[in-house]
Amino acid sequence: MTFTQTFNLPGFDLQGLCAGNPEHHSVVIVLHGLECYKEKQRAELERLSAAGFFAVALDAPHHGERTDGTLDIFRRLSGLERYHFLLASVLQHASEVAGLVAELRKKYAKVAVMGISMGGHTVFALLRYANRPDLLAPFLATPDFRTRDLDVRLPVSPVETTGPADHIEEVFPAPLFVVTAGSDSVVSPVAARAFYQRLLPLYVSGPELLEYHEYPESDHLMKPEDWYDAWNRFLARLRRDGF
Repeated sequence: MTFTQTFNLPGFDLQGLCAGNPEHHSVVIVLHGLECYKEKQRAELERLSAAGFFAVALDAPHHGERTDGTLDIFRRLSGLERYHFLLASVLQHASEVAGLVAELRKKYAKVAVMGISMGGHTVFALLRYANRPDLLAPFLATPDFRTRDLDVRLPVSPVETTGPADHIEEVFPAPLFVVTAGSDSVVSPVAARAFYQRLLPLYVSGPELLEYHEYPESDHLMKPEDWYDAWNRFLARLRRDGF
């Protein structure tokens, strides 16, 4: 069973779809993917609630209750314009979620943020914030915001260097739980895999903080058995970390 709640931030309100006991000591924020909306995450919210957690799903900018026609423009774009448009939404949402994390910490002992696809990009972007969550779980996303998969010969935009892959020294000791699909045809796992390998020596004093799970046979829409396995591992991590 889900219910709605308004979260009041300084000068800005976020509408959340919630599941579980709001008096629980911690909270898990769930971020959806491109062209999706918070109600589409009911299954994830109910899975978290059934496991004893309090969970909140949010609409990304221009999605769901925040639909404003902007996505109609996005759909007409291609190449670099389309990518920069997407990245602007990711970075805006990261700022909003960082503000929500700060607000939720006034009531909750711990705040986790998990995101799927575009929502996972937002989770990776949160690594750049000082008040980052107590667990960051990007699914099917990239930490590298450069447009290496596009045939672009323009100089790299400063916005493309904002991803944590370009600021690896800032990441430790962030608690990370990363999920990729080895056959992902939408978001290549290459950048996340390389990111994990680069992080390993930085996490030598806290290896339990860093988890990376890749499912070789899954595409962006993961095989059900892989998706459920990833979620079971995520729930186990939440329990282990005291959520």
